[in-house]
Amino acid sequence: MIHLLLIVALLAASAFATEPLRPALPPQTTVGVGAIAELRDDVYSGDIGWNVEIATCDCFSLYTDLSYRLVSYEWDTMWHDQRHEAVNLQVNGMNESFVGVKFFPMRWLGVVANWRFQPGEGSRVERFNRLGVEPTILYWFSRGLLLGYSMQYYTFVENENFQPGDEIGLKASFVWNLLWDYAKRTGWRIGYAFLYRWRVEESKNFNMLKAYQKMDDAYRGFRMRGDVSYYFGWFPFPLGMGMAYEMNRGEMFGFETGHRVELYFKALMP
Repeated sequence: MIHLLLIVALLAASAFATEPLRPALPPQTTVGVGAIAELRDDVYSGDIGWNVEIATCDCFSLYTDLSYRLVSYEWDTMWHDQRHEAVNLQVNGMNESFVGVKFFPMRWLGVVANWRFQPGEGSRVERFNRLGVEPTILYWFSRGLLLGYSMQYYTFVENENFQPGDEIGLKASFVWNLLWDYAKRTGWRIGYAFLYRWRVEESKNFNMLKAYQKMDDAYRGFRMRGDVSYYFGWFPFPLGMGMAYEMNRGEMFGFETGHRVELYFKALMP
């Protein structure tokens, strides 16, 4: 019955979502919900997020993330004439959709494939469909400490004569179960993920003459996310309550331009 309800939730959630950054983990069955506050390029936003993963066995799972943008404000500052203005961007609605699968033919080796759809009314950026493939390696340093490494390749679908350039990335992560009851699956859990990604070819605008199609938008940047949670044994399944901080759109030799804070609940299903 629980798995049936999760399948229904997965199908409903597959309509819209936002791309997550989380530590690499093997297939598992989980349900999560959270409140997200984000600062990105002087725009302050608030979202509600859901995520569902359904594992049919220890080697395969389906997953999705959904988020709904409630509010989005831009803070405009001009220092010379001391003008400070908050502008309601009136951007609310569903954010980017994100669905994927995990396949681990071996306990320590697998691949993650995902598809991101164009966002709804909750976003004005990243308006392209995207396919991603992520070969992943897991290493159990100890019973309570899991290390993860993955390589990433992303390619985009042309839209309105615009073709974003392909991207590659490297991600390293860990999950540490601290003071953990392995029978009840309760205790502290600390996670961290670092992603470094770069665009390997320039995007193209096919509305221009061939000599002027390249958009000179090659870049390199990173994202990092850390979270701390505690899992309680109050219910038939362990329920975790946690907080996460993410820095995104950062440049290796510059200042970061994006921050995200999330308060969340996550259930570990049988």
